[in-house]
Amino acid sequence: MAFSLEVNSYLVLVFLGMCVTFIYRYMVDTYSTLERLGIPGPKPVWIFGNVLEFKGKNVLHVFDEWKQTFGKVYGFYEGFRPGIVVNDVDFARDVLNRHFEKFHIRTSYRPFVYYPDNLRLIELDGEHWKNQRAVINKMVNSTGILKRVIEKIQVTSNKMLQQFADEVESATEGFNISNVIDTYVSEGVMRVVLNSNEEQMSKHQESIHNYEVLSNWSASAENEAAGLARLFPCLTPLLKLADKKHRESHEVVVNILREYLRNALTGQNNNKNVDDDNVSFLPFLLSSKVLCRELDGSLARRGLTSDETIAHILSLLSEMYSTTTAVIQFILYELACNKNCQDQLYDEILRICGQNEDISMAELQNMEYFDMFFNETYRHHPIAPGISRVCTESCTIRGVTFKKGMVVRVMTSPMYKDDTLFHQPEKFIPDRFSKVNRQNQSHQYSFLPFGQGPRKCPGQKLAMIQVKLAIINIVRNYTLDTGRHTKIPVQEALRPSLTPAHGVHIKMSKRF
Repeated sequence: MAFSLEVNSYLVLVFLGMCVTFIYRYMVDTYSTLERLGIPGPKPVWIFGNVLEFKGKNVLHVFDEWKQTFGKVYGFYEGFRPGIVVNDVDFARDVLNRHFEKFHIRTSYRPFVYYPDNLRLIELDGEHWKNQRAVINKMVNSTGILKRVIEKIQVTSNKMLQQFADEVESATEGFNISNVIDTYVSEGVMRVVLNSNEEQMSKHQESIHNYEVLSNWSASAENEAAGLARLFPCLTPLLKLADKKHRESHEVVVNILREYLRNALTGQNNNKNVDDDNVSFLPFLLSSKVLCRELDGSLARRGLTSDETIAHILSLLSEMYSTTTAVIQFILYELACNKNCQDQLYDEILRICGQNEDISMAELQNMEYFDMFFNETYRHHPIAPGISRVCTESCTIRGVTFKKGMVVRVMTSPMYKDDTLFHQPEKFIPDRFSKVNRQNQSHQYSFLPFGQGPRKCPGQKLAMIQVKLAIINIVRNYTLDTGRHTKIPVQEALRPSLTPAHGVHIKMSKRF
């Protein structure tokens, strides 16, 4: 017996009409969120929001234009998600510090996360984050460890100088310094974090450097798959298929780190490392205790798990590499472009560190002009141009309403170009960061190279050691000049930190 199903065309039309009406109302409601809150901003396009305005443009220039058009507080849509941007020092203080409890979640800019990356500090929240953060803070600010860091970085710095010597001899018209700086930073991170010896460096450095590069490319603003994943998180599992190289390199490095952990634990159990306790970050993490809450609510201390240790090391490998290599290149570029500043820095280096002597922690901390030059370089090339937080509790601050779940971006790069905060901001003037001028500066939140508040970057001292040792050893051995291949101004890209898009091409000449 045959059955036939009759379809009532009227009911189909009604159903389709209801679907269209629902979608229309959803879109209207979604893309009127900021307007209802009284927050100005660019007009969004359905589905994509405002992200199409970034296509083919310098991302930071778009934020500069929006600030000029909409003021210091405005909103825009990332796909379906409305967010608020603040370019104001008082709002920066309120979001990052004064009202931290309402903005304590830090957004992750890496859309493709593989286990155990979800255990990294940036991915954690609440009490768990606080307890893990205490371990990392103690580690990266330990005077004993930082002294060892100087010794390890100096070894890598000597290798860097030899590489430069080979390049200078064969490149009379200058050369791109990026590969040398990348190698210096990558090797230094391995020595500092893992205490790698020469055999381990030879065996594993290429794999770890490959992971560092691919890890940052996977979160780059130029990576279309990463951009779509940020725009439409529900598509992330599918888009991960395009992240194959990063995933494979991640697996390789995790296996390498598990081998390091096994060897380190064997050494500890055999009491082989007694005289070298905490010579690097790895043994420190293995010997650390973290607070945790038991089932009955009481607090206890436990050691970090292997996966927690690996997660922290992965974070150090990728974050230290991306930011440090970029800032060193920008500093060398600005030194080549500003010869009078280069002369002043060279004089300070000779006065404090000497021509060939070993460098101490006290000497690094006493370099006032270096710090001024670093700050001005960072102001012109903000490695981290913004600080993002998630609003965890609906609130009203300074007349602006923030809704729970919204992303709030403290965009510092437009603030660094604000002539009410920095006189003649287009000019390169390190003296604006002298102690006297900083004391007279209108607001401490006008310049935030390492963030601010409880979730500020904990690795400031560590980063500055690696940066200063590289620059000191280069400047006291070479003079830096621009050449016909030097791009002025230097082209920049977000990968995910701000970095020279095509490296930095300069001329180097031996001083003696």
